[in-house]
Amino acid sequence: MRLFKRLITLVWAVTLLVTGCVLYLVNAESVTVDLVWLRIPETSLSIVLFVTFFIGVITGSAMFFVASLFTTRPQTLND
Repeated sequence: MRLFKRLITLVWAVTLLVTGCVLYLVNAESVTVDLVWLRIPETSLSIVLFVTFFIGVITGSAMFFVASLFTTRPQTLND
């Protein structure tokens, strides 16, 4: 079952990567991202979407790693 879950995750990640590549090749519109403290000059929309996805993956992985450090496993009772 674990192998099946990993295979599904791999297929999902490859699908997202291919979708990002297609967006990059097809969508050439330029957008300006204006945050409160940072203004990013005109960049392709696909690049902005890819960078946002990458930052989300890194942030999610870091949060999962930190959460896994603090989880406790149930202890068995020794009778």
